[in-house]
Amino acid sequence: MRNGTMWLRRGVGGLAVVVGLGSGLGLAAQETGGREEVTMLTLKDALVRASQFNSNYRQALNQLELDGHPRQRWWAQLMPRIGLSYATGLGLDRVPFYRDFEGNPIAVADVRTVTSSNYSQGARVDLTLDAGQRYYDFRQTQAQARQSRTNAGERLNAALAAVQRSYLDAQNKQAGLAVEEALLADRELEFGEKQRRFELLASSRSDLLSAELDLENQRIQVRTARGELDKALLALRSAIGDPGLGAVEIDQEPPAPFNPSTLDLAELIARAGRESPAVASAESDLAVQRATLNSRKAIRWPLLSLGTDVLSRAYGDDYTELFGWELDNVEIRADAYVSVTVPLVNILPIFDGFERSYNVASATMSLRNAEMSYQQTVLEIEESIRSKYLDLETAWENVVQRERAWEVASDRLAIVREEYLLATKGIEELRGAIRDEADARRQEVDQRFTFATALLALYEELGIVAQEAGIGLPTEGN
Repeated sequence: MRNGTMWLRRGVGGLAVVVGLGSGLGLAAQETGGREEVTMLTLKDALVRASQFNSNYRQALNQLELDGHPRQRWWAQLMPRIGLSYATGLGLDRVPFYRDFEGNPIAVADVRTVTSSNYSQGARVDLTLDAGQRYYDFRQTQAQARQSRTNAGERLNAALAAVQRSYLDAQNKQAGLAVEEALLADRELEFGEKQRRFELLASSRSDLLSAELDLENQRIQVRTARGELDKALLALRSAIGDPGLGAVEIDQEPPAPFNPSTLDLAELIARAGRESPAVASAESDLAVQRATLNSRKAIRWPLLSLGTDVLSRAYGDDYTELFGWELDNVEIRADAYVSVTVPLVNILPIFDGFERSYNVASATMSLRNAEMSYQQTVLEIEESIRSKYLDLETAWENVVQRERAWEVASDRLAIVREEYLLATKGIEELRGAIRDEADARRQEVDQRFTFATALLALYEELGIVAQEAGIGLPTEGN
């Protein structure tokens, strides 16, 4: 089995591909002699940048930040309600006349304006105690918060998987370009050899034109591969989401396939039951529905309400009490109350129009549906893990076969070349052997990335993309 670098040994060596990204003027800047800062991106670097800039990833983090607010609101409901009030007023009283017993107005000889002022300030404290309902509300809030975190974690895993898939695609295109460059070098050598043989009258002009045609076709393949790489790097930049990312250079080392038999399928299935985003989502939904049902079925405990009012106020002549605030020598009034409400729906459902019984039946049905969905999700995930493991095994076997096919095609090409020089094979047989060797070389490279993509699909289903890449996901409170 060749190692990760031997698959390019017949080519022109390592190929560093740098593509200008950002404003779209990177290539023009290179052509005009301008130098742009080049960023070397490994897979881990790309994932780290995506965790900082990727839109879907950041939205998932924003969702995680909101997880604590529902519980904060629940704890706030246990605290008493406190209200403060303050008022002040000014009164003007001027009576220019009065009416006698018969209703006739009589003017006042000495008309005066009487001015008065006042202020009041108070406080109110209310506390409602419903121990039974508050407990079930707390359990439901916990389940909903866990469901929200699970959904956010699923989005984080999917976002990183999309970035890694884009990176693998760019690597595949880069490796494909390296293969096409190596084939172009081979075609140039062959064309040069054909020219020398034609000059020595050892080869016909049709053979020379056939070699030239193969050379031009290979140049087209190189240009096409370079364009595909440019587009793949643009897609990678878009997936990362970093607006400051300019020209990039990605890792040239292809992913190294391995025998999947080293993986324990039973352990993968068990791990999927613990960490798979789909299973976790179904499990959190089940917990929400169970908490909702318990809340609907709970016996309504007596509702206890406590409260008190404290009010102070003062009055004075003219403007003496306008915007006043002192508490000494003022009128103070305090009230306290205690009320107990006993719900009768626990005994006679007719008092709430059977609403409680309907809510219990509805929550029971939702819980049954959630249980069936959870069971179905577990079965589907197990099937998916087994299927992706089979895909990985197939990809590995194809890697071995593709490499063997390339070796056979290379050996056959070498033999046909010797037979062509001995005039025992024609030009068409030689061209066919060249095409077969080129196709085998391309397919061997593509199969390596097919294996890497299959492995990524397995990791994504397990929800461990970040873990396998060495990226730490945020946790609750972090």
